[in-house]
Amino acid sequence: MFRRQPFHGQKSICAAIALALSVPVLAAAQDAPVSAQGSDAAQAAAHPQAKSHEPTELTAVTVTANKRSERVMDVPMAVSALNGGQLERESAQSFADYATRVPGLNTVSQGPGQTQLTLRGITSGSNTPNATVGTYIDDTPFGSSTVYAAGSILTPDIDPDDVDRIEVLRGPQGTLYGSNTLGGLVKFVTTPPDSTRFAGRVQVGGSSVSHGGDGFDTHAMVNLPLVKDELALRVNAYARRDPGYIDNVADGKKHTNDAKIRGGRAQLLWTPSSNVSVRLAALAQNLDGDALANAGVQIDPVSLRPIYGDLRQSQAIGTGKFGVRYRLYSADVSADFGWATLVSSTSYGKLDKRSNTDATFAYGPLVNPLLGLDNGAYSISNPLDLNKVTQELRLQSAADQTVEWRAGVFFTREHTTNEQDVNVFDATTGAPIALPAPAGHVAVGPANFKEWAGYADITWHATSRFAVTVGGRYSHDSTEFHETSYGLLAPTADFTLKSTDKPATYLVNPTFKFNDNLMVYGRIASSFRPGGANTSVLPGTDAPKTFDQDRLVNYELGLKSSSEDKRSTVELAAFLIDWKDIQLAAQEGGVSFLSNGGKARSHGLEASWNYVAANGLVLSTNATWTHAELTSDTPPGLFGRKGDRLPYVPKLNANLGIDYDFTVGENWSAFVGGSYRYVGDRVSDFSTVDGPRFAIPSYSTLDLRAGVYVGDFTFKAYVKNVFDKRGVSSIGPETLDPRASPFSARYIVPRTVGVSASVDF
Repeated sequence: MFRRQPFHGQKSICAAIALALSVPVLAAAQDAPVSAQGSDAAQAAAHPQAKSHEPTELTAVTVTANKRSERVMDVPMAVSALNGGQLERESAQSFADYATRVPGLNTVSQGPGQTQLTLRGITSGSNTPNATVGTYIDDTPFGSSTVYAAGSILTPDIDPDDVDRIEVLRGPQGTLYGSNTLGGLVKFVTTPPDSTRFAGRVQVGGSSVSHGGDGFDTHAMVNLPLVKDELALRVNAYARRDPGYIDNVADGKKHTNDAKIRGGRAQLLWTPSSNVSVRLAALAQNLDGDALANAGVQIDPVSLRPIYGDLRQSQAIGTGKFGVRYRLYSADVSADFGWATLVSSTSYGKLDKRSNTDATFAYGPLVNPLLGLDNGAYSISNPLDLNKVTQELRLQSAADQTVEWRAGVFFTREHTTNEQDVNVFDATTGAPIALPAPAGHVAVGPANFKEWAGYADITWHATSRFAVTVGGRYSHDSTEFHETSYGLLAPTADFTLKSTDKPATYLVNPTFKFNDNLMVYGRIASSFRPGGANTSVLPGTDAPKTFDQDRLVNYELGLKSSSEDKRSTVELAAFLIDWKDIQLAAQEGGVSFLSNGGKARSHGLEASWNYVAANGLVLSTNATWTHAELTSDTPPGLFGRKGDRLPYVPKLNANLGIDYDFTVGENWSAFVGGSYRYVGDRVSDFSTVDGPRFAIPSYSTLDLRAGVYVGDFTFKAYVKNVFDKRGVSSIGPETLDPRASPFSARYIVPRTVGVSASVDF
């Protein structure tokens, strides 16, 4: 009877980060634009441009997508770079604010802190057991690589404060970055310390959401040159409250889904010589809310109409609490020997999640009669802890030679504990109800995952125009976990399962440059997600004890072009992806488990264009057409048939932006801008019972912004979702019957109006 769910997946921190988590006045850093000459981020930070200017040409952007610094227009794959200055100008605070600026990037949100990323349509829905898009912070992988730590939805949605840029690598990255990059990779590139000058920034802001409450944000940053040209410390911190906008009719509380986010980062950069650098970093972010585990609104799944009214839900007293804490400590060392550069990247990461989800609609109708309860309510508490260690060593040649090469080794170890407990209480008072035995308990843990990998690639510059890169990676993964369960609603079990995996990936990447402003490339790349031992599969049952890796191959043709006058850029990419042995969450006899089965294909077109139409006036647009469907039926336990669309993949995404900078007077300048985004219609998850899936309609939103610079001061105002649209991010059943009402719908944030003021010093 106990509804088992697949488990998807030191306390010390440096004084600066501890301070960041306790002080209310906290951080945002001035963006450091990348120079047109393609210098690295440190150089750009040392010589920042003015905050406001009237651009006459597009600034060349440098990225590290290939773990080398190079112009984004020279990288032979589809890469988008979101500049930190533009993110700050748009008051972007999460994936939801900027995802549509990246071709092919979609989000499936189950509430703040619970967002699944999808690139190029590679997803099996909101129940995707593990992430298909990897997340890096600088050179450090972050988040879980397994299904035991909610790897698909606990994507580290780091506040982009003091971020130099966010790089999004579209298409599989299995050779250079390893597992869980089936669709691509999101990389937060932080602003490094600057040992040449003292700098700082303070910002405060407030916001109000329609039909909801008020929010605030505070940011602070300081850069300290400790030893001139050799040693520097950079610290940033922030705190914000995202206003709630959903009312709970069960207890009468208003704006229950507000969220509190606070965090910060400290970095120490030591450059004892021009050939050696050591960078130490510590990052922390906390997110808490009283109704985030049940952030949706109950709806009828056919009509999509709210059952209790617009932006109203019914959740049992005391449920819905959600909190997640991220910690990441890293050390990066680089030594240039002339003939090659040795890079070491070491990290320790920690994730701590607590939630208490209302399950009354699921258990109440069936369990109350069995237990003889008239007014029983139910929730599932789910504490989860992840500790992750990584180490990468790579040796790579200089980039200015006929044959470039690179070789590296990688190790990671994850230790996870993940529990679920069913709580029974009075629906009216919230008081616990005493039972003769625990209602239900399932514990997966400890679960241990280890991976050893080696990789290498070679780039041959056959001529000054033509080059080809080939590469490969071999990994050895091992998983072991222990599971226990007991209770009135759960079978008694105590067992251990193990599994091993030996995936391999490859890359073939030819490039032809017609000139410095026009390049075409081809790319064949593969990637994988590790398999593992199955959870919730009791000894003696027919369900598989393990599940295998799933794999895909991406075939891609692309073009990158910039005009001679540097006023416009165009990027085009066409891709076809074959995905097989898809990891799927199936169900049999009320028990959920992971299996492999079915094949899928995703193909599409991506286009982006940026243009300086006049001095100070910049236009940008992107659009993606994606067709992602099953090419064979799903295995028993799930009803998906050949030709069915993959869940939550819109056929069309589009984004249009406009920004205008202009001079107001001496020492005064200003900007105005806006963004329009469109997300096409989608279909819901594959079901565990036969029947048609539910349609999720398209939506569009408009954001507006304006600001003025007065000396070192900046004043901004913005309106997000101007027309207060109710775009649906995801829906899912709240009962044990996957087709019965009610469903829960997660909406995009209603119209939000905000202002902020900041000063640089």
